[in-house]
Amino acid sequence: MGFHLALAWTLLIGLWVPTGAQNPISWEVQRFDGWYNNLKEHRWGSKGYRLQRLVPATYADGVYQPLGEPYLPNPRNLSNTAMRGPAGRASQQNRTVLGVFFGYHVLSDLVSVERPGCPAEFLNIRIPPGDPVFDPDRRGDVVLPFQRSRWDPKTGQSPSNPRDLTNEVTGWLDGSAIYGSSHSWSDALRSFSGGELASGSDPAFPRDAQSPLLMWTPPDPATGQGGPRGLYAFGAERGNRDPFLQALGLLWFRYHNLCARRLAREHPRWGDEELFQHARKRVIATYQNIVLYEWLPSFLQKTPPEYTGYRPFLDPSISPEFLAASEQFFSTMVPPGVYMRNASCHFQRVTNQNSSLSRALRVCNSYWSREHPNLQRAENVDALLLGMASQIAEREDHVVVEDVRGAGSHSCSVQPGPVPAGDAPWGAPGEPRGPWTPLQHHSPRPVCAAAGW
Repeated sequence: MGFHLALAWTLLIGLWVPTGAQNPISWEVQRFDGWYNNLKEHRWGSKGYRLQRLVPATYADGVYQPLGEPYLPNPRNLSNTAMRGPAGRASQQNRTVLGVFFGYHVLSDLVSVERPGCPAEFLNIRIPPGDPVFDPDRRGDVVLPFQRSRWDPKTGQSPSNPRDLTNEVTGWLDGSAIYGSSHSWSDALRSFSGGELASGSDPAFPRDAQSPLLMWTPPDPATGQGGPRGLYAFGAERGNRDPFLQALGLLWFRYHNLCARRLAREHPRWGDEELFQHARKRVIATYQNIVLYEWLPSFLQKTPPEYTGYRPFLDPSISPEFLAASEQFFSTMVPPGVYMRNASCHFQRVTNQNSSLSRALRVCNSYWSREHPNLQRAENVDALLLGMASQIAEREDHVVVEDVRGAGSHSCSVQPGPVPAGDAPWGAPGEPRGPWTPLQHHSPRPVCAAAGW
């Protein structure tokens, strides 16, 4: 409950506790790239610094070459054997969908290894003949090209110095997902007026993800529409991956501008830079407080140890093991559909792309979608956040629902109309495969009942 009261409700209604700062900027402004956060090892945890290796490398040559066949996994076989299972099993720890997608947002603040390496290196993952999505004609020559990620050029030279990936954001939980991980990226997000982040035609939404922001803008799987329209300018490069992660980015965007406006009223003589830096400092502090003292204890089921003082020899860099484990852990808890509700706890129908109505947003049909009919106004974003806060996540196990398995390999096909259960890999836009049994466990509990609504 504490996590949701701190995140989904407090930020939405904008509770504010002024700190009464006197001087415009009386501290050294924190860098965006994480340099010098560690007073002894200045580059630790900074943007572009390599991931922290905890176990020996398992390259084919011990240096950089992939293991190759038969070691390269087939994503469909893997997902259909190790990850297949029944959906609709509720979280054993009463975790909510909001907590899961907030975890994705936290992860995007700490680590990003999606940028391809240069020169480009590709691995071809062979697809077995007759795969229902990738090779329905049983050609037997279909491969999935996988481009290897960027690596530290100082590594990959010998077995004692194997290749290490680089982190394209900072590992410090310093608001990279909100403000970007470089000064130029942050400048591209700002309006340079009143300390606020730049908005589009609607002040409740950021402007589109246009140049020079290197946002991920893959085409909409349903329509093939490309370009930045409908994708917002966030600090996280993949902040528009799905409307659920997008809603959290919109929430922090609105919270920063709320802080900036209230600071402007309290300190009318402050200029844009003072307002922006003070608002940024407050937002990052709020973000860190929620992560460390509300969200993290709910996921670890234990309270973090008390702070005992600065430790300059502690490397904050993210490890590949942490990245893989956290991604997989979150994936097991993503449901096949996500509800929307209003402030009085009445769950809403959502409009599908074919104008039909459903009880929830289908996860599979939501990846990289643009101009979703249910998320055109600020009230719609609030409804989605409240719905996620009221919906129990999937069970913490090895099972990954079909929507996530399919969307992870871009195989979520959008059907033109209602499809009977079992007639296609996925149902009509907005509808799950078959009846709504996968969502029956995700009833409006526990938040609404606990709040007395």
